[in-house]
Amino acid sequence: MNFTVVVSSRGQVVIPVNARKKLNIKEGDILLGNIEEDGKLVFKTGKRDRVKKGIVDQSAGILSDLDIDGMNYVESLRKDSGRRLDNLEGRD
Repeated sequence: MNFTVVVSSRGQVVIPVNARKKLNIKEGDILLGNIEEDGKLVFKTGKRDRVKKGIVDQSAGILSDLDIDGMNYVESLRKDSGRRLDNLEGRD
């Protein structure tokens, strides 16, 4: 499979999606590069320490910039949801 990439002003290149799919390259994977004597630049896929993230890992730190702790925030959302439901049903 041959493909062409363009080097950005910051020295970055984008590997085309069809090549990434074929090699199963995902975000965070390591590519090992080698410059061969004939001037070829060769990349090989490195060891992958990819761990599937659960919902807890994906949301860790999401509430860190709030002025209240996470449990109080969730409780306030729960209380407000009841009020919104009452308003929708015409109860005050």
